Amino acid sequence: MWIYIVVFLLLCTLLGYIFRERLMALASEAANQMNRLLGYHLLPTNAGSFESDIEDGLTSSQFDLAGNLSEEETRAGLKDKEEILKIMKRQKVSFDQARLIRQQKLLKKNNIDPATGLPLDPKFVSFGSSS
Repeated sequence: MWIYIVVFLLLCTLLGYIFRERLMALASEAANQMNRLLGYHLLPTNAGSFESDIEDGLTSSQFDLAGNLSEEETRAGLKDKEEILKIMKRQKVSFDQARLIRQQKLLKKNNIDPATGLPLDPKFVSFGSSS
Protein backbone atom coordinates (compact mmCIF):
# COMPACT_ATOMS: atom_id res chain seq x y z
CA MET A 1 0.00 0.00 0.00
CA TRP A 2 2.79 2.43 0.91
CA ILE A 3 4.54 1.80 -2.37
CA TYR A 4 1.49 3.04 -4.29
CA ILE A 5 1.39 6.26 -2.28
CA VAL A 6 5.11 6.86 -2.85
CA VAL A 7 4.80 6.16 -6.59
CA PHE A 8 1.77 8.47 -6.79
CA LEU A 9 3.63 11.29 -5.01
CA LEU A 10 6.69 10.83 -7.24
CA LEU A 11 4.47 10.92 -10.32
CA CYS A 12 2.73 14.11 -9.09
CA THR A 13 6.12 15.73 -8.38
CA LEU A 14 7.41 14.79 -11.84
CA LEU A 15 4.29 16.15 -13.56
CA GLY A 16 4.45 19.32 -11.45
CA TYR A 17 8.05 19.85 -12.48
CA ILE A 18 7.33 19.24 -16.17
CA PHE A 19 4.34 21.60 -16.23
CA ARG A 20 5.71 24.15 -13.70
CA GLU A 21 5.56 27.13 -16.08
CA ARG A 22 1.94 26.48 -17.01
CA LEU A 23 1.00 25.88 -13.36
CA MET A 24 2.70 29.12 -12.29
CA ALA A 25 0.85 31.08 -14.98
CA LEU A 26 -2.48 29.58 -13.88
CA ALA A 27 -1.76 30.28 -10.22
CA SER A 28 -0.74 33.87 -11.01
CA GLU A 29 -3.91 34.50 -13.03
CA ALA A 30 -6.06 33.00 -10.27
CA ALA A 31 -4.37 35.24 -7.68
CA ASN A 32 -4.91 38.33 -9.89
CA GLN A 33 -8.61 37.53 -10.29
CA MET A 34 -9.01 36.97 -6.55
CA ASN A 35 -7.30 40.30 -5.83
CA ARG A 36 -9.65 42.09 -8.24
CA LEU A 37 -12.67 40.45 -6.59
CA LEU A 38 -11.43 41.61 -3.18
CA GLY A 39 -10.97 45.15 -4.49
CA TYR A 40 -7.19 45.23 -4.58
CA HIS A 41 -5.49 46.90 -7.52
CA LEU A 42 -2.17 45.86 -8.96
CA LEU A 43 0.59 48.38 -9.41
CA PRO A 44 1.05 49.59 -12.99
CA THR A 45 3.38 47.54 -15.12
CA ASN A 46 4.81 47.91 -18.58
CA ALA A 47 2.28 45.39 -19.88
CA GLY A 48 0.10 48.02 -21.56
CA SER A 49 0.90 50.12 -24.57
CA PHE A 50 -0.53 53.03 -26.49
CA GLU A 51 -1.37 50.62 -29.30
CA SER A 52 -3.61 48.56 -27.02
CA ASP A 53 -5.16 51.77 -25.66
CA ILE A 54 -6.07 52.87 -29.20
CA GLU A 55 -7.51 49.41 -29.92
CA ASP A 56 -9.64 49.68 -26.77
CA GLY A 57 -11.10 52.99 -28.02
CA LEU A 58 -9.22 55.19 -25.56
CA THR A 59 -8.43 57.99 -27.97
CA SER A 60 -10.28 60.94 -29.46
CA SER A 61 -9.69 64.16 -31.36
CA GLN A 62 -9.24 65.92 -28.00
CA PHE A 63 -6.87 63.25 -26.65
CA ASP A 64 -5.01 61.80 -29.61
CA LEU A 65 -2.65 58.90 -28.89
CA ALA A 66 -1.50 58.48 -32.49
CA GLY A 67 1.24 61.06 -31.90
CA ASN A 68 2.67 58.89 -29.14
CA LEU A 69 3.00 55.98 -31.55
CA SER A 70 4.79 58.05 -34.17
CA GLU A 71 7.23 59.42 -31.58
CA GLU A 72 8.23 55.91 -30.46
CA GLU A 73 7.08 56.42 -26.86
CA THR A 74 8.51 53.93 -24.38
CA ARG A 75 5.86 54.55 -21.69
CA ALA A 76 3.40 51.84 -20.77
CA GLY A 77 0.24 53.59 -21.98
CA LEU A 78 -2.61 55.25 -20.18
CA LYS A 79 -2.85 55.23 -16.41
CA ASP A 80 -6.19 54.13 -14.86
CA LYS A 81 -7.45 52.84 -18.18
CA GLU A 82 -9.56 50.14 -16.50
CA GLU A 83 -11.46 52.74 -14.49
CA ILE A 84 -12.16 54.81 -17.61
CA LEU A 85 -13.34 51.71 -19.49
CA LYS A 86 -15.71 50.85 -16.62
CA ILE A 87 -17.20 54.35 -16.71
CA MET A 88 -17.62 54.13 -20.50
CA LYS A 89 -19.44 50.79 -20.23
CA ARG A 90 -21.59 51.61 -17.18
CA GLN A 91 -22.73 55.05 -18.25
CA LYS A 92 -22.54 54.49 -22.02
CA VAL A 93 -20.47 57.63 -22.63
CA SER A 94 -17.59 58.50 -24.93
CA PHE A 95 -13.93 58.41 -23.95
CA ASP A 96 -13.74 62.17 -23.38
CA GLN A 97 -16.89 62.16 -21.24
CA ALA A 98 -15.57 59.23 -19.19
CA ARG A 99 -12.30 61.08 -18.58
CA LEU A 100 -14.26 64.14 -17.46
CA ILE A 101 -16.45 62.08 -15.10
CA ARG A 102 -13.37 60.42 -13.60
CA GLN A 103 -11.64 63.76 -13.12
CA GLN A 104 -14.74 65.27 -11.48
CA LYS A 105 -14.93 62.31 -9.08
CA LEU A 106 -11.28 62.81 -8.14
CA LEU A 107 -11.84 66.51 -7.51
CA LYS A 108 -14.92 65.84 -5.34
CA LYS A 109 -13.00 63.17 -3.43
CA ASN A 110 -10.29 65.75 -2.66
CA ASN A 111 -12.85 68.39 -1.57
CA ILE A 112 -12.44 70.55 -4.68
CA ASP A 113 -15.33 72.09 -6.60
CA PRO A 114 -15.30 70.46 -10.08
CA ALA A 115 -16.88 73.51 -11.72
CA THR A 116 -14.39 76.11 -10.47
CA GLY A 117 -11.37 74.10 -9.36
CA LEU A 118 -11.37 75.93 -6.02
CA PRO A 119 -11.14 74.13 -2.67
CA LEU A 120 -14.40 73.67 -0.77
CA ASP A 121 -12.62 74.08 2.56
CA PRO A 122 -14.35 76.81 4.62
CA LYS A 123 -10.91 78.09 5.69
CA PHE A 124 -9.90 78.78 2.08
CA VAL A 125 -9.07 82.44 1.39
CA SER A 126 -8.55 83.87 -2.08
CA PHE A 127 -6.90 87.25 -2.75
CA GLY A 128 -7.89 87.59 -6.38
CA SER A 129 -10.84 88.92 -8.29
CA SER A 130 -13.96 86.84 -7.87
CA SER A 131 -15.13 87.34 -11.46
